[in-house]
Amino acid sequence: ARYQQASQKTLFVKDLLARLQRLPSAQTIAVASDLPASGPGSVTLRIKGQPELPADQRLSALDAVVSPDYFQAASIPLLRGRTFTETDDATAPRVVVVNQEFVHRHWKDQEALGKQIRLDVNGATPEWSEIVGVVANVKTYSEETRVDPEVYEPFLQRPLSSFSLMIRATSDPTSLASALRGAVAQVDSELPLASVMSMPALIERQKGGNPFFVRVLGSFALLALILAAIGIYGLIAYSVGQRTHEIGIRMAMGARNPDVLRMLVWEGMKMTAIGAAVGLALALPLPKLFDAMFYGLHLREPWLYFIIPMAIMAPVSTDPRRKGRATRYRSRTGPCPLRDRYLRGRTVPEQPATRNSLPPFLQSRDSCY
Repeated sequence: ARYQQASQKTLFVKDLLARLQRLPSAQTIAVASDLPASGPGSVTLRIKGQPELPADQRLSALDAVVSPDYFQAASIPLLRGRTFTETDDATAPRVVVVNQEFVHRHWKDQEALGKQIRLDVNGATPEWSEIVGVVANVKTYSEETRVDPEVYEPFLQRPLSSFSLMIRATSDPTSLASALRGAVAQVDSELPLASVMSMPALIERQKGGNPFFVRVLGSFALLALILAAIGIYGLIAYSVGQRTHEIGIRMAMGARNPDVLRMLVWEGMKMTAIGAAVGLALALPLPKLFDAMFYGLHLREPWLYFIIPMAIMAPVSTDPRRKGRATRYRSRTGPCPLRDRYLRGRTVPEQPATRNSLPPFLQSRDSCY
């Protein structure tokens, strides 16, 4: 309630910045309505010389209110024109700085300096503002590939009651927490300072989103991976158990242990490969979805699409039951054609042998070893 007038807000910010500049390790200090990676608000606008659009089709852009040193503190390069100065106050003509995406979207990379736009800000009379500078794009939202048009307004022309401080320091910024609170208390002892964190910590918080949600999502993903591996293990073990009699006959009639083992592993690998192919096809759209949810999460790494299927397919080659059965039925005779062995051991020789009269596992072309 003490800072209702714009002049009061301006004086408070100037006094606060002057005190903070005296901190030993502070290099550049600025104020801003929103910090990079925190997601500024948006504003509708109109470009002078272009027809006015209906309310539901008006142009919009991200909007940030910053002090003159903001671009230096945030390391945002100036491409053309100038940034704000101390003379861009309430008595001076209104000016704005836009990013490169704003210029590209509205003028196709033509010269934007000197053009005028009007921002529809709540509680303010719309006025035409001149574009005096163009700065590089900054990713402000969680989706890595997305860059929105953005407009920067000078804080001295639109002072706010709530803002963020940005300090570029020679030491750890978090070590300045007590000094920051002391400086704010000297200006106004009743004014709270919400939190103090470094820019990497801010980006990490934006990147991780809700930590509890991330932990729950990761736990369910790990559980799904374990269940998939157990399911494949159980399915293949059951299939081998159903073929115990067949394996015994193959081994008794001369099939070699490595051949039977290779046959079983190959059949299991085929089953797993089909599932992995379907899973990979369904996983391709996921990176774009999760990029929008978690800043900096890289799901397009090729090794992910190799390691995860290998982790699921590992049970195919680690089933001890198959190796035990294959060893148990090791033949004491030398290798010979399996089908011939079966036919020579027939007890009813007067009945002619046909392909359909053979057991199903002997009707395959790959049955003889």
